[in-house]
Amino acid sequence: MELKITAIGDKGNQKNERIGLKATSDCQLKYYQIFRTNFHETGGFYNRSESVYWFAPEEVKTGDRIVLYTTSGTDSVRENEDGSKTYFLYWGLDSPIFTDDTKGVVLVEISSWKTSKGK
Repeated sequence: MELKITAIGDKGNQKNERIGLKATSDCQLKYYQIFRTNFHETGGFYNRSESVYWFAPEEVKTGDRIVLYTTSGTDSVRENEDGSKTYFLYWGLDSPIFTDDTKGVVLVEISSWKTSKGK
């Protein structure tokens, strides 16, 4: 997996709660999703998500950082002094995720998908 979660900031704070990620090698963000879920007391997590954030297509480079705010906002990109970029993205949730130890997220890498409509 070329992305890793590096930090969770301002847990439970609707305005500032965020998930920090870092690219450990060059990758395409569209192959990643973050699922909001609940965790078992034993450490595992439930396979039913409360919501999901699917990253839009974006080529990121090794060392780039992604800051995913759980609230609403306008996506933006900042060029850093070292040549890397920081992407500020917004999930658009109405409430924070990290309200207690049973709440959290799972980062998933996907390589392919198929779509289907009702008719």
